[in-house]
Amino acid sequence: MFMLESYLMSKQTDNLSNLVKPYGLSEEESKVYILLLQNDFTTALTLSRKLHLGRTKIYRLLDTLRDKQLVEFKLQERGMQFGATHPSKFEHLVAQKEQEIAGLKKHLPDLVAHLNALVPGEAKESQVLYYEGVEGLKQVSYNITNAKGMLRVFEMEHMSKFVPHAYAETVREELVANKIMTRDLTNIAKSPGYTDVTELIKKYSEMRYINPKLLKINFEVLIYNDVYTTYTYTGDEVFCVEIHNAALAEMQKQLFDFVWTSAQPMRFSDVRGAATV
Repeated sequence: MFMLESYLMSKQTDNLSNLVKPYGLSEEESKVYILLLQNDFTTALTLSRKLHLGRTKIYRLLDTLRDKQLVEFKLQERGMQFGATHPSKFEHLVAQKEQEIAGLKKHLPDLVAHLNALVPGEAKESQVLYYEGVEGLKQVSYNITNAKGMLRVFEMEHMSKFVPHAYAETVREELVANKIMTRDLTNIAKSPGYTDVTELIKKYSEMRYINPKLLKINFEVLIYNDVYTTYTYTGDEVFCVEIHNAALAEMQKQLFDFVWTSAQPMRFSDVRGAATV
């Protein structure tokens, strides 16, 4: 019976640790915090014994947790004891992260401008970039937030089919923030809602249907600025190319616009982007 209870407690601690780690804690930091939360104030020696970690390491972990305002201490007759602060402190951690991200976004245009100034002029005129895996798809998806004015898309599926939904929503929020108009050409005559970024649907999205007998869209294609990007995702195979060339991009924009004029307009039937011909 005791062994079963110990196993269940250990399992619960592991589950809680996995919930805590995404908020910037290592696995060992998570276990220290959870143990303190369960046992009120205790000594570093007790933590060391229960977690099977050296006391020197325990003190390092406690110092890190104290910097994150997740641990407090008090001096008792038998020495220093440590306790976990209230779980609401995680709200403070999230607020800090939000401030950091806001700062990074604020300075991003200056950073990109300064770094671009270091790129040789010839390289800026024309280049081909290759990307691999889901991380590559995430990168080219985020790059569209640099579009000026219009983003043209030959669409196989909505972005969430290629990259994690939460990441796709972040990209959509950036499209709205940067007031980027999107035009999507698709072979899908009816599609369900796909996003909670409703302002993108209301203000910045247009869709048209092209019969696959006239034009079969086998690759996702993104056209904006002087950039032509194409990719496909089949099983484990990811193929993705981003071409920076003004002449190519201009020709592809003209081809897209030519197809657009003969395609059938689609109507959004809800704020989440459900659409039909």
